[in-house]
Amino acid sequence: MQRILVIHDDTGSERAVSRILGTVNYEVIGILHDSFGIDFLHTTQPNLVVLDSLPTKSGQDLCRRIKNEFRTVPLFVLAATNDRADVSLLLNLGADDYMAKPFSPREFQARVHRRLPPA
Repeated sequence: MQRILVIHDDTGSERAVSRILGTVNYEVIGILHDSFGIDFLHTTQPNLVVLDSLPTKSGQDLCRRIKNEFRTVPLFVLAATNDRADVSLLLNLGADDYMAKPFSPREFQARVHRRLPPA
């Protein structure tokens, strides 16, 4: 089973993402951004990381840090904005994909599936 780590700043949002991804049999682990430690990525060894709705600066820093330390783990960003400058910046920092909220659950599932390495 593919393991997806969801780093979030809102438990309601994390529950929605977990519900969407859980319907297609992924193991979803949620962690609050405030309690995030890079060591957690080492211990969970996810197949994909979803970075969900973090404030701009901290989200950018975390995106950069994850991609610097875990180059082979796909990083998917969900955000409250669809500002082209933000999208470009996060993609340049290493995000593999980006979706703005609100989003289609089916499109999100398809994009996540596309980013996951073969099981």
